[in-house]
Amino acid sequence: MIDKAALGTLFDGLRAAVTIADQDFQIRFMNDRAVAFYAEGGGAKLIGRNLLDCHRDEHKRVIRAAYARYRAGDFTPTRYHARKEGGALESVVHIPLVVGGEFRGIAELIWGERADLVFDG
Repeated sequence: MIDKAALGTLFDGLRAAVTIADQDFQIRFMNDRAVAFYAEGGGAKLIGRNLLDCHRDEHKRVIRAAYARYRAGDFTPTRYHARKEGGALESVVHIPLVVGGEFRGIAELIWGERADLVFDG
């Protein structure tokens, strides 16, 4: 893996919340937006915790299923859409991290969307 300082340099300017968890569900990195996004749940204190401990049961099932698929060699990212209070659109994508052909964890990206800038094509 890239060291945490390099990840911070790379992802702190990205206007999406980026959380990286390893193959054992342990949160290893959060960029500035992820720390702010998850502030009510602990923010930076989530680093080192189990990803599954931070989610509701229905989301745990989805995450476990995605990890199982990635471990089986299907490295297709998993994308979710959510509508937040007030109607705001939010997208979440889990992108598997693969090193030497082996699943090593996920990068979770979350960003807000404006309906007028979402195009189907």
